[in-house]
Amino acid sequence: MTILLADMGGTATRLALLRGDGGLQCAARRTNDSHAGPADLLARYLRACGDPALSRACLAVAGPVGPGEIRFTNRDWSFERAALAEHLRLPDRTALRVVNDLTALALALPGLGVSQVEDLRPAGGEEGNGQALAVNFGTGFNVGPVRSTPAGPVALEAELGQAALPAVIAKELGGLAARFPSAEALFSGAGLARLHAARTGGAEISARALVEAAVDDASARETITLMARLMGLMARELVAAYLPRDGLFLAGSMARGVMMQPSARAVFLDGFARPGALQPIAAALPLRLITGDSAALGGLAALARAAQ
Repeated sequence: MTILLADMGGTATRLALLRGDGGLQCAARRTNDSHAGPADLLARYLRACGDPALSRACLAVAGPVGPGEIRFTNRDWSFERAALAEHLRLPDRTALRVVNDLTALALALPGLGVSQVEDLRPAGGEEGNGQALAVNFGTGFNVGPVRSTPAGPVALEAELGQAALPAVIAKELGGLAARFPSAEALFSGAGLARLHAARTGGAEISARALVEAAVDDASARETITLMARLMGLMARELVAAYLPRDGLFLAGSMARGVMMQPSARAVFLDGFARPGALQPIAAALPLRLITGDSAALGGLAALARAAQ
């Protein structure tokens, strides 16, 4: 019995095969731009892994998951469940499970190892409430709440990237706020590029280039520092929304790039620690950075095992 696991984001897809003994094999990362669509990417990956017969497939996609056609939020990709199940030669369409990518990441949180996370500050040591939150700052922005229950972790779906910016973020941005009509318009790789162009009046520079330039370029460093503060303010807003006493976990390429800068970490923590009614709760909960790129595969594996 072999189960296909695929975390299909806006920029890249992480894949693995779950064996009958519970182990993973043929782990890989594929760049989405190199493929015509989800079916093409998955088929080429399976051929490279020896074209195994699949009993099931568990996919996480960067977009809302409903009963009809699945459409990605930040990429012109879509698929129909029945057609993809047939393309993958699954027993039937019920053998294909599709969830939001942040749902998969949220389900992975309880099983993350020490090599997959980094503490942004020491935990407060207070007892948790069984609730944790994954916050993705990557190609897009979204959150994944998860609650521990006697039957196992339960994750909720969200599309917070499509919501408007909180008032505290708009106030911090001042006259620039109108350029960011949604949370995702700011808190993403493209948003970091847009923020730099807005504050400097110059052309947009990719998030990766900005992070690399911040070592020597004062203007790029100032943009990274501003983004770090805005991320801290946003994370504090999320404490009020989700009360994740078991931990708030930052994820995504943009988050990792910003947090590479030591000064940016301090600015993020300063924004997160702003005074407010929930400061004692915010001060006590763990703040962690997910350093691995394929953590969501753990959540997909947990889903697949639970279905056995």
